[in-house]
Amino acid sequence: MSNLEVCGSSLVLKHLKIVNCYDFISLKVSAPRLTSLTVKMFEELLLEHVPMLTEVSLRCDSCSISIKRVFSQLSCCISQLKVLCLQLICLQYSIEQPIELCEFPEMPKLNKLVIKCCATGDESLVRLTAFMRAFPYLEEFVLKYEWYRLPREDKVMKDAIVRSPHNHLKVFKFCGYYGRTIDAELLSYILEKCVVLEKIIIDPSGAISPDTDELDVEHTARKNAKEHIEPHVPHHVQLVVL
Repeated sequence: MSNLEVCGSSLVLKHLKIVNCYDFISLKVSAPRLTSLTVKMFEELLLEHVPMLTEVSLRCDSCSISIKRVFSQLSCCISQLKVLCLQLICLQYSIEQPIELCEFPEMPKLNKLVIKCCATGDESLVRLTAFMRAFPYLEEFVLKYEWYRLPREDKVMKDAIVRSPHNHLKVFKFCGYYGRTIDAELLSYILEKCVVLEKIIIDPSGAISPDTDELDVEHTARKNAKEHIEPHVPHHVQLVVL
């Protein structure tokens, strides 16, 4: 299956999920009762009549142009989305095309954002806060990332950090935390700039370290969280280490 149309004014379909279809090219959807959509491995997405759609999960390529294209394909429902999940292949965007706030549309109802991505070497995770700054009414931010080390000769781009406050974010969940410098850098930003933060959830499952036995990685990650995060968390913020 490479092209699919899910269209009809009388469709009662509420949830549509298409994954592991590696030859999939295009999807056209017109379904008045659809509330959630998950699509991976696609080139073209056309949404026409989806007035009830509030939750979307998509996979993007590794460049900002692809992110802009995805938002363009969501244009008919972008203002009504409440939950958005984006899978980014890699954080290593090209230097000529960094993430800019102008590339994100206004999403006034978005209250939960999930980012799945890979980080390389000492590449800063703080660049992900561009999403937080773009969606100022966000209440929950979930980061799920995998980390791997680059060979020394590979060049890693460093980001300029724009430290602006976030006045609505209440919950931050960090999946794949291990305790590296880039982990601490992002958590420091969250604690400093999320002024109404209520809870931080640390989930070490999926954490990777080349210097630690696989069986001990999660144990070490939990220990690092207790030692390095807990002393810096204010009393009014709940820290949960899974």
